[in-house]
Amino acid sequence: MSGAAAQVRRLLNLVPYLLEHEGAKLTEVAGEFNVSEKQLRKDLETLWMCGLPGGLPDDLMEAHIGEGGTIHLENAEAIVRPLRFSVREAVALLVALRALAQLPGVADRDALLRAIAKLEEAAGERGAQASQRVTVAFEARATVLDRIRQALDSGHRLRLEYFVPSRDQVTERDVDPMRVILSDGHAYLEGWCRRSEAVRVFRLSRIVAIDVLDIAAEIPESAEPQDLDDGVLRPAADDPLVTLEVTRHARWVAENYPNEGVEELPEGGLRIALRAPDQGRILRLVLRLGADGRIVDPPALADQVRKTAAEALALYGAAEAQA
Repeated sequence: MSGAAAQVRRLLNLVPYLLEHEGAKLTEVAGEFNVSEKQLRKDLETLWMCGLPGGLPDDLMEAHIGEGGTIHLENAEAIVRPLRFSVREAVALLVALRALAQLPGVADRDALLRAIAKLEEAAGERGAQASQRVTVAFEARATVLDRIRQALDSGHRLRLEYFVPSRDQVTERDVDPMRVILSDGHAYLEGWCRRSEAVRVFRLSRIVAIDVLDIAAEIPESAEPQDLDDGVLRPAADDPLVTLEVTRHARWVAENYPNEGVEELPEGGLRIALRAPDQGRILRLVLRLGADGRIVDPPALADQVRKTAAEALALYGAAEAQA
């Protein structure tokens, strides 16, 4: 299960648990849900933004930690009532579940199909028909998905030709597949990479060629699926180093992106050094920051940001002119 999905599942169980165990201690609850105290604090901060539609103070839950590390939850009674989906919500869920059912390596496909059938029945004819009009296509080629499914089902090793954008080269990898995951709208293969002798993730859209080998997969007992709470992409020591500067309004970047070091700047800004396994991700981040962030190094990536921003502005201007 992806980090986001695991957190949603945990939050849905956390609310009724805390209501039933008023004043439970942080350490005890973290142990009960098998997460660190740091992660549990993040979950409680997320609950502050959850509640009834409207977003008014009385609509949202309040979770706070009292003396002695006791947890107290307020305004949460409505959350534990039976959930009723609108047609729009049911359609969105059905589309997502059908997309998930297409992926190789789903742990219990029968349970997933039963959930889809129950949701279709609950959504009624209108909702079921509306969801069937929406088609979700993954960016990976069908042959890639088929070969991964074949390898997972048969327990065999895969040979990949994989494009590494940060080095602009195609590498060959032998991978013992573990699972397919979805994160940030992209599908990834997670497996034991024989070249790296470690668990690695490979974005399906970057697999240039793929073959199922006549060799049984041998995944070491020590190999564990990655914790995806911080995302799929994990920087490595040999990934390109990027330096960016952010204003005080974007200090959150240092907290949300693994980095090599942070330097304080005047007026609350930061200079952040981070490894970039996918420079496209950094490019999108800086574009999103706008005036609150800029790339200092490497110059080529800074130029790419300026070029992409200029192209976007040109398209925006053309659209306004047509209107």
